[in-house]
Amino acid sequence: MKNTKEVKAILTAIFAINRTGEHEDKDISLILDYAFRRLFGANTNLLILSCIGKTKEQIMSEVMQVLKADTQYEKYLEEYRK
Repeated sequence: MKNTKEVKAILTAIFAINRTGEHEDKDISLILDYAFRRLFGANTNLLILSCIGKTKEQIMSEVMQVLKADTQYEKYLEEYRK
């Protein structure tokens, strides 16, 4: 698999967006929690705390910072928009 180092950042972004009040899907939450525990040996409690009470609009700047730091998502967006 190519660019597996980006997986954690991508899953974190999906997790954060999913945890905002208007978007939460319990099945997605369970799958992501499982992925963090199995793939990274990580607990999602701190991620959950950072998302509490935020809307998608409020969390997107943080999500984009994570993606910018650890992925090539911005480059993808530039290419996609062409």
